[in-house]
Amino acid sequence: MEEELNSLRENDTFEITTLPEGKHPVGGKWVYAIKEDFEGTRRFKARYVAKGYNQVKGIDYKETFAPTANITSIRILMQLVVQNDLIVHQMDVKTAYLHAPIAEEIYLEQPEGFEVLSDTGENWFIS
Repeated sequence: MEEELNSLRENDTFEITTLPEGKHPVGGKWVYAIKEDFEGTRRFKARYVAKGYNQVKGIDYKETFAPTANITSIRILMQLVVQNDLIVHQMDVKTAYLHAPIAEEIYLEQPEGFEVLSDTGENWFIS
């Protein structure tokens, strides 16, 4: 979890701020996964994600978009690799989604146990 938050900080993904009047924060939660490489080495990963299901379309956001690979495209790519005797390398980019532009202002609750408080002890939010 610390690795995830450090990565988010290093990439200037958010800033800690007060909640503006009239704004409602979105909750957050940790999502855990166990990744295993081809040698059987296991890595434990954690991601802090927004509870987007609390948002209302047209008020909190206008559209959603998550680019994913189409299985047909992957099959065509693999066929080209075989036909042309090429080598394919797979990689995982930990923070790829962090660089997607977003137009809306989102205020997210800080993860439990990692809260940063103001000098007066007021709870701040991630923006």
